[in-house]
Amino acid sequence: MLTRALALLSLLFFLGTGAFVADSQIPANTSQQITLRRPLDLPRLPHAIGDGELVLIGGWELDSDNSDFGGFSALHAVGQGRLLALSDAAILAGLTVTGMGLAADSFIAPLPVRKGERSTKNDQDSESLTHDPVSGRYWIGFEQRHRIRRYSPGFARAEATGKPAAMQGWPKNGGAEALVRRSDGSFVVFSESRSVRRGVTIGLIYKDDPVQRDARAEAFAYQPPQGYRITDVAALPDGRLLALHRRFNFVEGVSAKIGIIAAGSVRPRALVRPRIIATLKPPFPTDNMEGIAIDSERGRTIVWVISDDNYLNVQRTLLLKFVLNQRAASRQP
Repeated sequence: MLTRALALLSLLFFLGTGAFVADSQIPANTSQQITLRRPLDLPRLPHAIGDGELVLIGGWELDSDNSDFGGFSALHAVGQGRLLALSDAAILAGLTVTGMGLAADSFIAPLPVRKGERSTKNDQDSESLTHDPVSGRYWIGFEQRHRIRRYSPGFARAEATGKPAAMQGWPKNGGAEALVRRSDGSFVVFSESRSVRRGVTIGLIYKDDPVQRDARAEAFAYQPPQGYRITDVAALPDGRLLALHRRFNFVEGVSAKIGIIAAGSVRPRALVRPRIIATLKPPFPTDNMEGIAIDSERGRTIVWVISDDNYLNVQRTLLLKFVLNQRAASRQP
């Protein structure tokens, strides 16, 4: 979630425009259409970032008339340009980005809620998403009420929910911000703000499904770039992890850093540090970057990044498409 300072600043700016109308006066819009448009600040493509380990090959602003659209905190690439974006209000949006830069086969729908469960923000603050390509199941991490939930293929139903003891002492807004299932069946969870010490947060490793009653966690420490917080993580084909971090301050505004985490470095009691391969900051199109996903396309490793607009008109839902340079695919931190 974006820092309170930025959220407050954005809200005050928005209210100052006189464009605010109480939610009760706006009828809900259930449109399933998502539109893409080229951002005005998009650089000429292709555009190499930093040392060229990431190359931007596409960028769009996403929009929809649907009342539930926005607030995306996690991203998953299905393949062939198909993406699933998860909001922090338990709303799932799907779209296919075509070769013409259009959105096809889009949908916007709430996640299944278990019987007797409320649908308030505190109850359904979904922040992270991961997937098992073999079984087709999905896992989602929630904060406020810290838990991990497993869903059947296609999100047809919520199968099981775990409330891991190791997560229950985490800050309300510092829960399972990033979650990934590795190819060996283990899961790695990153807290956004549960501190081990200043500038170092906690991570958990589960050898098996974390929703199981007997699931045991082994902790490690994670040191993001100074001043940044981890917001999402995705697994590269070789087992390394690609981590997304973001920062906001009143002087420099928003920025994001993308780093590679060596596969063998994520182990119990270790101090894990990413190797930063890209920094995104203005005038490059940047907002509250929260979701990252990995895909392949014509033999290339594709990296997708999406932003969380906090449901505010003064922010954007940006979707950026990068190619991971082969130099990065073979280099170790």
